[in-house]
Amino acid sequence: MGELRALISDRPEAECLKIEEAFEFARDAHAGVNRKSGEPYITHPVAVAVILAKLGMDSDSLMAGLLHDTVEDVEGVTFAGIEGLFGPDVRRIVEGETKVSKLSKQGSQVAQVSDTGRDVQAENLRQMLVAMTADIRIIVVKLADRLHNMRTLGSMKPEKQARIARETMEIFAPLAHRLGIGQIKWELEDLSFRYLNPDAYEYLSTRLRTRQEEREALIAEAVAQLREGLDDDLELHEWVSGIDIAGRSKHLWSIHNKMQKEGKGLEQIFDLLAIRVILRPRDLVVPPGTDEKRRERAEETREKRICYHTVSIVHSMWTPLPGRFKDYIAVPKPNGYQSLHTTVISQSGQPIEVQIRSLRMHEVAEYGVAAHWMYKQGAGLAQKDRESWLAQLRELQNEINDASDYLDAVKTDILSQRVRVFTPKGLAVSLPAGSTPVDFAYHIHSRIGETTVGARVNGSIVPLAHHLGNGDMVEIVTSKNGKPSKDWLNFAVTRSARAKIRHHFRTEEREAALERGHELLERYLRKRQLPVRQLMRTKLLEDATGKLLGSRNPDDLYLALHAGKLTPSAVGRVLAPSLAQEQGAPPPGRRAPVPRAPEPGGVYVEGFTTSTKLSHCCKPIRGDQIMGYLTRGRGVSIHRIDCPNMIRLLAEEPERCVAASWEAGTTGSTIVELDVVAPDRRGLLADVLSVLAGQKVSPLKVEAGVRADDTAHIELRLAVSSNTELEAIRGALAGVSGVGDVLRLGRGKRVSS
Repeated sequence: MGELRALISDRPEAECLKIEEAFEFARDAHAGVNRKSGEPYITHPVAVAVILAKLGMDSDSLMAGLLHDTVEDVEGVTFAGIEGLFGPDVRRIVEGETKVSKLSKQGSQVAQVSDTGRDVQAENLRQMLVAMTADIRIIVVKLADRLHNMRTLGSMKPEKQARIARETMEIFAPLAHRLGIGQIKWELEDLSFRYLNPDAYEYLSTRLRTRQEEREALIAEAVAQLREGLDDDLELHEWVSGIDIAGRSKHLWSIHNKMQKEGKGLEQIFDLLAIRVILRPRDLVVPPGTDEKRRERAEETREKRICYHTVSIVHSMWTPLPGRFKDYIAVPKPNGYQSLHTTVISQSGQPIEVQIRSLRMHEVAEYGVAAHWMYKQGAGLAQKDRESWLAQLRELQNEINDASDYLDAVKTDILSQRVRVFTPKGLAVSLPAGSTPVDFAYHIHSRIGETTVGARVNGSIVPLAHHLGNGDMVEIVTSKNGKPSKDWLNFAVTRSARAKIRHHFRTEEREAALERGHELLERYLRKRQLPVRQLMRTKLLEDATGKLLGSRNPDDLYLALHAGKLTPSAVGRVLAPSLAQEQGAPPPGRRAPVPRAPEPGGVYVEGFTTSTKLSHCCKPIRGDQIMGYLTRGRGVSIHRIDCPNMIRLLAEEPERCVAASWEAGTTGSTIVELDVVAPDRRGLLADVLSVLAGQKVSPLKVEAGVRADDTAHIELRLAVSSNTELEAIRGALAGVSGVGDVLRLGRGKRVSS
């Protein structure tokens, strides 16, 4: 607690007393409890509060850090009690932390015995992200909690270390980056790297340690030279009250990531040696009566001038490397980061990266959203950007119910690396790295995306699959006749763009299906010389849909006709009952035929007494969805509804297609033929026959052979009673090692029993 007391010593006395009270409450609540490392449990909440204090977080956050495990772990401690002692804000943060932690522990337990653990863990993270949109301090406290847990991860089992490290790398480090808290981001990444790839971590840390003294000497020499150069510039000292210059070590994960992405060796990474220059501007004197906004703009303008002036001094001292100057002041990163980066060749001949920023820019770079509590107005925090992506979190929560899908969308659209591009009017747009003009167009407006026909980037025509870079100016070319292409799904990155493209084609396909269903019914009625306009009135169609489908929407009727779930003749008999009477009435002078009783295991075709025959092309069996086709002189041919021949007949002769169903309460079996396809290996046939025996099935015939490409085909002839039995057999065969497919094929006949 000593370190925490030192960190809060400059706060108002009343706040210090409340923080002390929270500490004593937590100490008593966790008394006698130890962590897995053997340390008293209170060391963890104190460490979390210290991290939050170093970030400059408010006192409510520090108290929540001290109390975040008390309600969950200690019987008798309630949220209402926390609120009564420490206020509603502390309760809200602790409650958000507790809900997330409880889910997390459930996910860890389930993950040990079931894949369901992944779903619970996804739900845990979804709840955390949703809670964050209510009070962003919840996630800052959670980041501090995760950071201390990562620092002490050594006491966990290896499999748990890997799981927690992977989750940290995928979710928490990107969150810290998105919030601009670089101090936490870098440490989380390096700690995760240590457990996820220990060999690479050890290799890099060992290589860097062996040259540490040499690097420190080079940095010290460069810092001394730079300080002398800046001290000699009188103009600079008129603007600043102090200059902080220090060496900066590049983080191990950053080095490893750069080596992997660029295919470079350690010696080819130019920014291993780095210097950071932090400029402290003097107080700005402004005319009396200047409003706060104008004052802030004047301060920001002067800060930029100071930074640009400083980089000119650096370039006059050392030779800059071409293409290695990055201006994040004019074009900040999406999380609000501002700084000038330049790589120069020092007098020792070594490349050194120099970062130049004002004190305000540095606070935002290190503490990000936490810097809000350091400044009255939260200056320089990219407030609009932060509110925008928090709004995105809420929007995704409303759109996606499945926790895993939600998490995937957050990773892709929100937590991924970002690029900031600009509209022709200068409006900044933040997109995931790798985004294309299509993603940009849909981000601006769905209508612009749907009518896109081309794009210009920085004035030049580019393909729509072009990857946008930071600072690009993007102009979308549209046409009123433009339409999305399915090819866009191959390169669009954002979930939003992909969803809107898919929605366009689903809508287009639905409209085509409605039109086709309408056409099938209209053509059927016209062939029978019936009053089409009168019979296809909305009221009659609604009544028919209700009788046939239990719905009142005629669109459902048209879609069912298009899909083959209903036939035009079935709909016609409901719309015009005279059709049913005509089909059932005998010719004059002839007795009405007696309806044929279905054969055992047979098919029932409503309104027909002719014989039925199972088609050879698709060989339906009991349980398949079926439909009949009225042949000329050979009765009704029964097909599966997905049979290509049936689909063709529905389009060409819908009036001859009739509804059919399997007769209930009958028994029978059908001979089917299967082809089991797999790479040839010793024992394959024996394994297949063993599976059949396990299913209590005796094959009527077995033929096995090997093709020229070493693919084995085992053809089986079986007698099955239903589609359910067949699918169970196919599923069991598909489980045989190496089997790639189990196909239905061949001709056969129905066998009664």
